[in-house]
Amino acid sequence: MKILRLIGKILLGLLALIVVVVLGFYFADPSIMRRMVAGPGMGVVDQTQKNTPQEAVPGVEREDIATGPPQTIAPEGYAAAEAYAAEMNSVALLVYHRGALRYEKYWPGYDRDFRTDPFSAHKSVMGLLYGAAIADGVIKSIDEPVSTYLPEWANDSRGAIRIRDLLTMSSGLEVPPFTTWAGMRITLGSDNTAAVLGLPLVETPGQRFQYTNAQSQLLGVILQRAAGKRYAEYLSERLWSRLGAPTAYLWLDRDGGMPRTFCCLYTTARAWLRVGRLIMDQGRVGDDQVVPAAWIQAMTTPAPTNPNYGYQIWLGSPAGTERAYNDTTIKALHSEPFAAPDMVFIDGFGGQRVYIVPSQQLIIVRTGEAKFDWDDARIPNAILRAIRDEESP
Repeated sequence: MKILRLIGKILLGLLALIVVVVLGFYFADPSIMRRMVAGPGMGVVDQTQKNTPQEAVPGVEREDIATGPPQTIAPEGYAAAEAYAAEMNSVALLVYHRGALRYEKYWPGYDRDFRTDPFSAHKSVMGLLYGAAIADGVIKSIDEPVSTYLPEWANDSRGAIRIRDLLTMSSGLEVPPFTTWAGMRITLGSDNTAAVLGLPLVETPGQRFQYTNAQSQLLGVILQRAAGKRYAEYLSERLWSRLGAPTAYLWLDRDGGMPRTFCCLYTTARAWLRVGRLIMDQGRVGDDQVVPAAWIQAMTTPAPTNPNYGYQIWLGSPAGTERAYNDTTIKALHSEPFAAPDMVFIDGFGGQRVYIVPSQQLIIVRTGEAKFDWDDARIPNAILRAIRDEESP
């Protein structure tokens, strides 16, 4: 009986400790617990309405995406891509080839107007926006120290980090795992700016690639401060409204607060196709040079710290069968190397993808449930290997 009473006391002590910890987290930032309980589950992309508050990024939607017959790609390519997309519980799969949308599939319950959570795909949009900001003189140079825009770090070793280091995920800042308090504050908290500004420097800037949400969040803070207006307003004026895309939405950390610039640009699959076209067309939308062509070239040039990464975008060459994000996150897997050496792609958690192959005039968009075992090679290689010669029927 004494043993049972001892065990009971231990269990009660542990329960009390858990309650104290949970209450401590709650009172430190109630929004974290609230969002963990009431927000979408891990990997869910079709419940964006649960992530509040949101801020609109006004767009000017145009019906100017050319469509064409599917014959430029053999049927077995579409079939293999669709089968894998279905297996991975997809929302949408689009294939744009040689100037026209050749294939457009939405699974039951979804259509071309449905907005999903792209997770980290927003990072690449912000990378494009930096090109516009440089052209506008809003940001003078990506070699400026971040202390130019972050006076909180003016007398701190972190202030010497360059904007370039953030763009290439090589800042040397701590990598906080999601399960830590620092990680939860960044992902779910009510003051993202304070959360990322509180991270310590643990390595020499510019020396090692470590992909983190915090670095993209800092880029968003810098851009909003430099522009002197809301991030959503500048994104709309300078880029989004010129794409021909519908209005998109950003998830804010609190009412009137900072958007999560590392994720959560809620929009449609066709809008992501337009982003892919902007990259493939060297920053142009028709006759409108939205982003300088030189920036697209720089953005898609391998970083010194990672040959598979540029400025907030991934590169498919050199070939490999896995990609490492950082020292704490699981790797992204490829069953084989990409079948095109000039592949660049926008990567959102668990298979939110925009694959761009300029040499083949090819863009593939996939949105859907986030899967830890997403195979990056399956869909693009199926399509690439099925491309027919120009003269084929």
